[in-house]
Amino acid sequence: MILLCNFLISRSLNPVELAAGLADAVRLTPGHVDVRHTDSDQTDRDWEAAVLCTYHPVRGDVALSLDLQVRPEALAPGAPASEPSLAAEFARTTGAAVLFPDDRIDPETYWLADPGAPDPLAAAAVRARLVASDEESPVYTVDAVEVPVAAFPRAEVGPLPEILRAEPLPTPVVTAVGSESPAAVSLRVWERLGRRMAADWPPEGRYTPELYAQDLAARDLFDRQLADCPRAERAALLGAADELDELFLTYTVEDAGAALRAVGLRGAGPRWRRAPVRLPWPVTG
Repeated sequence: MILLCNFLISRSLNPVELAAGLADAVRLTPGHVDVRHTDSDQTDRDWEAAVLCTYHPVRGDVALSLDLQVRPEALAPGAPASEPSLAAEFARTTGAAVLFPDDRIDPETYWLADPGAPDPLAAAAVRARLVASDEESPVYTVDAVEVPVAAFPRAEVGPLPEILRAEPLPTPVVTAVGSESPAAVSLRVWERLGRRMAADWPPEGRYTPELYAQDLAARDLFDRQLADCPRAERAALLGAADELDELFLTYTVEDAGAALRAVGLRGAGPRWRRAPVRLPWPVTG
């Protein structure tokens, strides 16, 4: 089965450099790699090459877009045969940061292989957000990365909210109510916070204060939405809310709202006066 990859790289490389970097990554000689500009004549390409690379320049924080077709059976033993491993090896051989998409989360969310990481093979697990302008020839900006990456010094560093929100978490209490009313949707957000705290903030032990505040706001919104629910559903949702409020109390401590005020956030009500037992964001001040 042919492996299809789309890489966006931080450095401009000429065709000879592309062929050499790809060949080194798959542990073959450059003669096994066919590289062409997307606007060039394609008729005499070596369609049986181990790696076919079609490239074109792009603007902004990334310099080239590469469309790759890789025949795993033609690679050397032990050569990378998946998109993440090939990205990590290509980053190592060229010194270019390599972005490749993860459309399962968000169209702007990419994986990133950082050649400057202590372990480039593990670095392919870094996430980044890549934003394209609306121009006909878009300008690409890497505006956020999970960890510092030398190739993108202007990017904001920290966990990506879209990744945290997409983390699968069970919501058995709200699911048992069997409702998809607006009040139930808000309560599901509240249950996800409780389950997230109980599991020590998956996937990587981090969360943002902004998302925490949004979860608190969802619980406040639930109280207002409850009045619009039928009486029987209201009783079931209230019972679920009581159980989930206890879960929240178990994994938070009273701090008079200090943790949120430290990052410029505040709200009314007793829940806003509590902070997670272990803060999943950096303490400032």
